[in-house]
Amino acid sequence: MFSKAGELPMKCKMRNVRGISLKLCECGETEAKPALVFLHGMPGQISNWKYQLSYFCQKYRCIAYDQRGYGESEKPLRVSLEDYLKDLDGVLKHFELSPEEVVLIGHSFGGLVAQTYAKERRIKGLVLIGSVLKWEVTLLDRLIAVLPPVLWRRVLFTKNPLTVRVYRDMFFSPKTPKEVFEEFMRDNERYISRLPAHVHRYWKFFSDYDARPWLSDIKVKTLVMVGADDKVTPPSWSEEIHRLLPNSKLVVIEEAGHL
Repeated sequence: MFSKAGELPMKCKMRNVRGISLKLCECGETEAKPALVFLHGMPGQISNWKYQLSYFCQKYRCIAYDQRGYGESEKPLRVSLEDYLKDLDGVLKHFELSPEEVVLIGHSFGGLVAQTYAKERRIKGLVLIGSVLKWEVTLLDRLIAVLPPVLWRRVLFTKNPLTVRVYRDMFFSPKTPKEVFEEFMRDNERYISRLPAHVHRYWKFFSDYDARPWLSDIKVKTLVMVGADDKVTPPSWSEEIHRLLPNSKLVVIEEAGHL
């Protein structure tokens, strides 16, 4: 899902949404309903959806934006789940859309935002790709929390053989084509390594997240997707999300990891 930045088939602009500067992008048929709204993961950006947008913009109105803290959007010191939900409200308002007119498509952390939004607002449809059932703090999170930025940038975001092996094992399937993984690594160095240190610690604001008590309250038609080899948000999570959502379909993608 990672792709080269700057190759989006969209019209993009910076806009003030609820007092924060966000990059908003749009393409496709402006009158088409429902509109598709794409929510990237953590730490992601609009260009993660390049291939999906190139396809869906041919028939649908598509909207994507850099969520606060990521891409070209503003990067505050602190964030909360409520911030992301209200940002989504603000983005829909900017494009003159009501929640009932959109299908939310979220990957990973974007899925967390999308499913939580669907719990509180009535939307047209929901697509969850490798979504978060409950937050689990990873070793990578803990390292970033305690190491000085100059050190973890050098260790985690360089092309030394150990780093390359860790990223491939963590985020990709053993069957992932070499060129796809190499594209991810190029973007990883160029984008993720340049994010401010505090952005890499945003996970701390979501460490108590658990969707299990309320997922069954979401009645909207939902497509749940996950890579069979996903080690970040394992298939068992998507299977439980599917079990808890009363109006859902589960699709497991063979030979695919988290990205």
